[in-house]
Amino acid sequence: MTIDIRSTRPDEYRAAADVLSVALLGARPDDEAWQRSLPSWDESRSFSAWDGEQCVGHACHFAVATTVPGGARLPTGAVSRVGVLPTHRRRGVASRLMGMILDDAREQQMALLSLRASEAVIYERYGYGVAGEFCAVSIDPARMTPLRGAAPGGSFRILQPSEIMTVIPPLYDRVAHRRPGVVTRPPSWSTRYFHEAVEAKTASVVAVHLDARREPDGYVHYTTSWTEGPQVVTTGTGNVEDLFAVSDQVELALWQYLFDLDLVTCWTSAERPVDDLVKLAARDPRGYQQSGVQDEQWLRLVDVDAALGGRSYHPAGGAVVVGVVDPDVAANNGNWRITADGAERTTVAADLRTGIAAVSAAYLGGVSWRALAAVGAADADDAALEMADTLFAGRPLPFCGSFF
Repeated sequence: MTIDIRSTRPDEYRAAADVLSVALLGARPDDEAWQRSLPSWDESRSFSAWDGEQCVGHACHFAVATTVPGGARLPTGAVSRVGVLPTHRRRGVASRLMGMILDDAREQQMALLSLRASEAVIYERYGYGVAGEFCAVSIDPARMTPLRGAAPGGSFRILQPSEIMTVIPPLYDRVAHRRPGVVTRPPSWSTRYFHEAVEAKTASVVAVHLDARREPDGYVHYTTSWTEGPQVVTTGTGNVEDLFAVSDQVELALWQYLFDLDLVTCWTSAERPVDDLVKLAARDPRGYQQSGVQDEQWLRLVDVDAALGGRSYHPAGGAVVVGVVDPDVAANNGNWRITADGAERTTVAADLRTGIAAVSAAYLGGVSWRALAAVGAADADDAALEMADTLFAGRPLPFCGSFF
């Protein structure tokens, strides 16, 4: 029987959710969990695969915006909930779903697609490249403090659960977009990220930093717990869920607030930037330990014109012509002349030739063209690679901090 790929009707959402639970090794949502997740389904553009009346696969994307080098926010499809039943694998279902996502993103005039991969060997074939990484960390606060560079003179306030959803979403939108790769958050994402703090059923806390006018200019969301030690010695541990601020100085002040909390002897976080500022600010940098670096954001340029034209480039005394090949989007094939002033299409021969996955990986400035050329993902001489790296590279490194 032919498998039909189409938009998912609202009355079919739960069937699609059940498919994802099986495909992604989870439990089917009970009625309470389903009602909590339903608004996020309404926010997404959902596509599903059907074998007769049986749902066998699903993929969706959320309309967000990604901060790119230079500070512009480009329209992005945040791809999520991708899965196919094990009974229907290797029949092209996932490829067709990903193709429909790409087609829909083009119709919606999105510049980018972004996703978080459950497996790292799947998405390059669809034109995605790893554009940003994250690390898990374990921090000994006694060795970190006092931090250098923390903003002086501010104050802190712990939000009441009833305040969190009023204060934090607009604060995040105002202060978080200081790195390339940060995305806007649809309402359902904020609800998911903060629901434990809002429900106040666990030790989940949101604290804000207040400037001299008593206005919030940064926040941290953290959880705490007790850990049993030898001979029934207990110590407090904490986990940083979310931390964003209007400036480096306020970011460090939020860390100093955490390190000053009584009883907490270890802080962890599952997702921090690879070039996390707090390590450099530490009294003893060995108090900050990375336990692993992993791929965070897989990016695909949907509209190469809009994407290359939408970001800024590092000052350089020259230009490089980048030739892009995209087997899935004919409009993305061509050459772009890139200078410190921007990018524009050209008929001039390419100095650097590459595929859509590689230019997507290099796009946010965290992956070097020289490294891509070394592994066969780009073709250029040394002079072109040096110019491309000068133009594309930037600091801080890309980081998103939103899991979807």
